[in-house]
Amino acid sequence: MTSTSVHRLLDEAFAGLPATPDVQDLKEEIRANLLDRVAELTAGGVAPDEAARRAVDELGDVRALAEEASGPTAYTQPAGAPATVPSPAELAARNRVPRNPAYVAVVVLMSMVLAAAVAGTFAAAVALAHQDVGLALPTGIALVAGAALGWIVGASLAQETMTNHPMPAGRSALFGMGWGLVLVGCLLAYVHLSGARHGWLVVDGLALVGGVVLLSYLAATTTNRKKQWALAEARRHVETGNRFERDPAAAARFGIYTAVVWGLTGASVLIVGLTVGWPWVWLPGLLGWAVFMLMLATMLFGAKHQRD
Repeated sequence: MTSTSVHRLLDEAFAGLPATPDVQDLKEEIRANLLDRVAELTAGGVAPDEAARRAVDELGDVRALAEEASGPTAYTQPAGAPATVPSPAELAARNRVPRNPAYVAVVVLMSMVLAAAVAGTFAAAVALAHQDVGLALPTGIALVAGAALGWIVGASLAQETMTNHPMPAGRSALFGMGWGLVLVGCLLAYVHLSGARHGWLVVDGLALVGGVVLLSYLAATTTNRKKQWALAEARRHVETGNRFERDPAAAARFGIYTAVVWGLTGASVLIVGLTVGWPWVWLPGLLGWAVFMLMLATMLFGAKHQRD
C-alpha cells in the first residue's frame, strides 16, 4: 500500500456523501494526518507499505467519520433502519485501548526511583560540600535520576491511548534522552556548585544545552498523533462556541454591552461605598459579575439555539 492507496481509500470512504464544506475539510484533514503518520512511521524505520497500512488501520472506521461529518440527514439509511451516526461515546468505545498493568507498575517504580535519586543527589551534594563524600557518588546518583526520567518519558510517549497514536520507538527514545540530559545537566550543576568544582560547569552546560536543542528539534518536527475521531470531536466543540468569529455584529454588541455592564458596576461600587459603606462594595461587584456571565452565555449560545 502506497500513498496512492491512501488517496484511493479516502475517495472510496467519501463516495456518495454530499460535497459540503465540512465533509471536504474533514477529508483533507484525514488525508494530511494519514500522510503525516506514514512519514513518521517511515522515519522510525518502518517500510513504506507497512507504514501506510498501519496508518490506515490506526485510523479506524473512516466511513463512520465521514458520515458523522455529513450529518444524519446527509446520507441514506436502509428502509426502516434507524440512523447509525456514531456518537462521541460510541467512537470512544470503539477506540478504547486495553490497559497495560505492567507499564503502569513499572512507571510507578521508576517514578519512585526518580524521586529517590533527585533527593539523593541533593543530599550527596551537601555531603560533598562538607567533603564527606567524593564527586563520584552524587554524579552517579544524578545519572540514575536522568535515566529514570528518560525512561518514563520515552515509555509514556510510545504508549497508545484512546486519543493518541503511539510514537515510534526511536523518536520516543530521543525525547527521553533529551529530558534526561536536561535533568542531569541541572542536577550536576548544583552538585558542582556545592562542591566548588566550577570547571565541570562547562560539561553541565553542554548537557543542558544539548538536551534543550534536542527537545526543540523534536518538538519542531513532531507530526500530529491525535486519532481522527478525537480531532473531529475537538473541532466540533470549537465550532460550537465561535459565534463571535462568524458574526462580527454580535462581537461588536458584546463589546458595547460589556462596557455598559462594567461601567454601571463601577458606578454602583462608588455609590455603595460612599453611602452604605466600603465593606459592602463586594455586593454590586458580585452582581455585575453575574450579569456579565449571563450576558456572555446568552450572546454565545442563546441566538444559536433560537435559530435551531
